[in-house]
Amino acid sequence: MVAGTQNEKPPLLDEDFDIEIPAGIAPEAYYDSQLSPLRAAIRRFLLPYIRSETPILHRMQLKVRHPILDVYFSTTAFSGNHTFFMIALPVLFWFGFSEIARGFTLIAAMGVYWAGFFKDYLCLPRPLSPPIVRLSRSKSTCQEYGFPSSHSTNAVSVALFLYCHLLTTDPASWSPYTRELSIFGLIVYAVSIVYGRLYCGMHSITDCVGGSMIGLTIWATQWTFRQTIEYYMVSPVWWVPPLVVATGIFLVSIIPDPIDDCPCFDDCVAFIAVLMGLIPASIHFASTSYSSNYPVPATIPYSTDLGIIKSVLRLVFGVGTLFVWRLAAKKALYVLLPPVYKLFSLPYRPHFIPASTYNTLSTYPIGKVPSVIDLPSMTGNVEIVGLQSAMDVHEKFSLAAAAQALEQEGGLRARKAGAGVVSAHQEINMDEKRDESSQHGRDASVLSNGSTECGEDSGSDIEKKAYCNGNGHHHSYHSKENTKIEDEAEALLRVERMHPPKNRFDVDIVSKLVVYAGIGALAVDGIPILFEIVGLGAPVIRI
Repeated sequence: MVAGTQNEKPPLLDEDFDIEIPAGIAPEAYYDSQLSPLRAAIRRFLLPYIRSETPILHRMQLKVRHPILDVYFSTTAFSGNHTFFMIALPVLFWFGFSEIARGFTLIAAMGVYWAGFFKDYLCLPRPLSPPIVRLSRSKSTCQEYGFPSSHSTNAVSVALFLYCHLLTTDPASWSPYTRELSIFGLIVYAVSIVYGRLYCGMHSITDCVGGSMIGLTIWATQWTFRQTIEYYMVSPVWWVPPLVVATGIFLVSIIPDPIDDCPCFDDCVAFIAVLMGLIPASIHFASTSYSSNYPVPATIPYSTDLGIIKSVLRLVFGVGTLFVWRLAAKKALYVLLPPVYKLFSLPYRPHFIPASTYNTLSTYPIGKVPSVIDLPSMTGNVEIVGLQSAMDVHEKFSLAAAAQALEQEGGLRARKAGAGVVSAHQEINMDEKRDESSQHGRDASVLSNGSTECGEDSGSDIEKKAYCNGNGHHHSYHSKENTKIEDEAEALLRVERMHPPKNRFDVDIVSKLVVYAGIGALAVDGIPILFEIVGLGAPVIRI
């Protein structure tokens, strides 16, 4: 047994498969052939910037990575994504911050939506791994496109929104230095999230700049018209609810079809649905006897006189109610919707399974909690190295095709034309040779803070160049005579076997709209009334 174990060869990593590029295939032919001329042109404009920044990020990781920083930035990233906002927003409503929560919800929803919209519109890759080491507590994040960074969008818009609220409060209501410390905390929050995306290798500088600009635009729009928006979110104007629902359906319908299987669409639908439920429900709640009109209409009553125990029970009861609603509603929709889709042959999006290919979803597992509020593992640290998605494969082969085309054409003119495309690839190779000896030392200290995703191809005799031992360290293993030559189609199949995509059904779109609209409505209308019924309510204040 021991001898057999010693003779086993460790698996190799993705980058050491020899690449086969068919003759006549242009570097960007795959995306150019499927995107509209405008989408393809914008993508071609931004792609060289993203690629040229890869060696910069690679050198930065080699110089500044440390186990403590790994944990810090991978943990703080959680407070900048949609999962965090889906959990935090109901809490703000239930503990008396209804006005801030409504503005917060609108900003978060628009941030997730527009970042996801442009991700699917441009189909731009993340910085390629290797050489980049991606740090993420959620492996599904690597399945998304790179530009723009939704974390940067949310961090900038939320930080500016809360900063402006701090400036509008009466300084006399704050204890000494509390306001200054709060402002400092917002600065640390925004910087940690935006820089953390670069440190963690999840985004390029261009991604973060683009995401920050979107966040700045969303904040400026919301803050400029905040009083008008707040008025229509709580006032009994009859045309607001139907307009909100119609606008939500329209926004969902115009999300571009991605070339690859990118999960951004799911989060866009979830947040738009929350607004479709929250705004009409806020208008209704403001008209009931359960709501306070101080400091603003549709405020959910809360008082510190409830004490810690009742406050905690209030949170547990509210979150539990949302979970029960999600489970019951999605189960019912999985039974009711497939026959309707089949009867009317309703259209479906790419990468979604049409109802014509399955009989029923009544027995399909729906999970314990909503996909968009799954809590990622908060223990350990996950280093992700290698190809993780179809977009990673396309990017690797596109770089190889560009290098091959440049080599074949030769000459100064060809080198100048292709410099912007292959400069990242060439500089990375130089960096790897220069830092190879020092990198092994870092693997034993800095890069061993958690488990490393090596991307093994189970059930295959394909060998990869690097492997993980029991301690999660990287080691090199060269086996040139056994290197496998594969084309892009073979690489796609191999990556799909290593990282099977999640099943997404055509009925999931309507299901998410109904489920998350219900979550938004329950959070601001149904659950506050239930608080009163079960004895967790607070006195109503009306002026």
